Amino acid sequence: MKTINRLFSIFLIFLFLSNGLPLRLSAQPASPHHRPKVGLVLSGGGAKGFMHIGVLKVLEQEGIPVDIIVGTSIGSLIGGIYSIGYSADELEQIVQQQKWDELLSSDVSRLYLSPRDQALKQRYLFSLPINKEKKLSLPAGVIRPQNVLNLFCGLTANVPVDADFSNFPVKFACIAANIENGNEEVLDRGFLPTAMYASMAIPGVFMPGERDGKLLVDGGVVNNFPVDVAKKMGADIIIGVDIRDDYYEKADIKSMSEILLNLINFYSKAKDEKNRDLCDIVIKPDGTGYSGASFSRSAADTLIQRGIDAADAFRPALRALKEKYRLEPRTLSRQYIEPQAWRITQIELACKDELNKEFLLKNLNLETGETYNYADIKAGIDRLYGTGGFRNIYFELADNEKGKTLQLHLTMQEERSQNIGFRVNTTEAAALLLNASWKNFSRTFSLVSVSTELSANPGLNLLAETNWHHFPDLGFEVNAKFQNYNIYDDGKKAFDADLFYTSGKVYLEQRFRKFRTGFSAQQEYFDGDVFARDNTQTLSDATSFLLSGASFYASFDNMDHYYFPRKGTRLYVEATYNTDLKADGKNSPYLLFKMENVVPISRKVAFLANVYGRGVLNSNYPEIKSTFIGGEAYSRYFNYHLPFTGINPVMIGERFIGIGLVGLRFRLSSSQYLSVVFNSLQQGREYDEIVPELAIYGGGIKYNLKTFAGPLDITVGSSDFAKKPTFAANLGLWF
Repeated sequence: MKTINRLFSIFLIFLFLSNGLPLRLSAQPASPHHRPKVGLVLSGGGAKGFMHIGVLKVLEQEGIPVDIIVGTSIGSLIGGIYSIGYSADELEQIVQQQKWDELLSSDVSRLYLSPRDQALKQRYLFSLPINKEKKLSLPAGVIRPQNVLNLFCGLTANVPVDADFSNFPVKFACIAANIENGNEEVLDRGFLPTAMYASMAIPGVFMPGERDGKLLVDGGVVNNFPVDVAKKMGADIIIGVDIRDDYYEKADIKSMSEILLNLINFYSKAKDEKNRDLCDIVIKPDGTGYSGASFSRSAADTLIQRGIDAADAFRPALRALKEKYRLEPRTLSRQYIEPQAWRITQIELACKDELNKEFLLKNLNLETGETYNYADIKAGIDRLYGTGGFRNIYFELADNEKGKTLQLHLTMQEERSQNIGFRVNTTEAAALLLNASWKNFSRTFSLVSVSTELSANPGLNLLAETNWHHFPDLGFEVNAKFQNYNIYDDGKKAFDADLFYTSGKVYLEQRFRKFRTGFSAQQEYFDGDVFARDNTQTLSDATSFLLSGASFYASFDNMDHYYFPRKGTRLYVEATYNTDLKADGKNSPYLLFKMENVVPISRKVAFLANVYGRGVLNSNYPEIKSTFIGGEAYSRYFNYHLPFTGINPVMIGERFIGIGLVGLRFRLSSSQYLSVVFNSLQQGREYDEIVPELAIYGGGIKYNLKTFAGPLDITVGSSDFAKKPTFAANLGLWF
């Protein structure tokens, strides 16, 4: 019998070696009452970590129990989530559900930004922070942990805040590097989300993680394949999954991704050989064609399958281990997975700085006593983060007598930034917009912003806003701008306008999620002339206007993108009452309506439907308040300037104007769009006397391209107002 057993063992070893499979059967066969502990080690490697999921699928299919799991970087994410009871299939679903471009960024949806912050995001190409010494500085990382850390908080919401990771269904630890002294840090207790984040915080890409007063970065810098840690945790049998590339050679180094991965591999090189020797099985999936930055759904699907393919080759070895050591599959506890909705009976704000709690709770907009899931909590956090006064916000849940306590950890920042916007178009040639902004929600004035436009039509804007408890936002705004534009009549340039415009207003504004209402009182001053092209006459005898007035406005905006929305509606309604103080108190009321809709028909086709309208309710009104018509959205001079494809800016409309636009937009690629639009204009001198003879019909073709400098827009249009086709183009952000 002994001879037969020896021959059988020799046969197995020969079989495995002949297939090139690294095998190390070092542990002793298990007794009926005790079996060796199986450890799984997952290396770092960026997006290639999706291959870990494929390997886990095969281990589950083969019934291999995983008792200990240790990971670095992406390996810590996969391992950490798996260790609390998620299955490999659930991990795959989580990966497939993510919007990776949003998750791996510091941004939140524009729907959660204030109107001022939306404008900052939409207008400026570059933003550089200014430190307390009032000098330009660079951030510690390009990406803040805001979105990815909160995803971890949601997935692990049922795990105790002060957890001992050895008590998880699968004993777990992950590796980080102490950026202050270069030490290897084994994270095996505490708040799981911050441990996983610290382990994956690639230096220079992600902001460092903070735990127990230590500043931590990606563990791949010190130990990217931590087999030795699994051994110290009691693993008898170790299965290693190494997704790292070999060192990139000169010809293959084409981006920062390859440089960073080479550097990480250099730092952990000393431990690699020893760690590989400690493994019983080393599975090395093929990640050819993908990099550590290949975070997308299609890449994830392929990489998961490659993990399955790589592990398939080891099924004989896995089955041999299972048989020799009498391994049986484990049923893992689901206590940390369910429930996935919680009754929040208390909300706490944890921050080192002084907080305006009433303002923050108002924006959080989560009532206690209600049941919320992760999406609800994340939306509330996004509303807070969207105010722009925080470096990051994340949450944790704790039990209380009546339900759960939602504790938000807020890191405030006195955000000072210098912002730069640029555009060049056929209307105003080149323009540069410079802005300096200061935000601090612990101060009376939470936002102060100064902007100046350098262009053929230079301008200046000053804004200050305060947020006080449950009251509406109170703001002050001053504008000054020179405007030079052409006025078309019968399709030809008829007049040149040369104006100076300045205004000051005070506003109160209340936000209700996607709705916004406000009231403003303003003073406006216009001065200048409008001359005929031959300089023989002026359009108006008045050369200046001093208008005092008030406005009520309401808006709704759920567009998922400002420049390239796939769906949504943008609505703005305004009622204004003006008095001309230089014309014996001449009173003029106005109504303004704008609505833009994008309705998806398929993944690549969307239906466009826009409606614009304006009414001047008094026939004796200042000419400067006439409705402007023509051009594209980026070439508007005032907020009562309505776009029309096929008319060059500007045409002066009648007192009552209605414009409708319909069209189809085709997505040619991820960055290119082509639209075909038709619009019509109806107008009249009275609201019930629309004159058919004054109607104008037109349309055009629009091409849009996403570029690093902002959107490129090219429009060729035609109408029965213009004598020849119109052409408009813009490169850069709109302001």
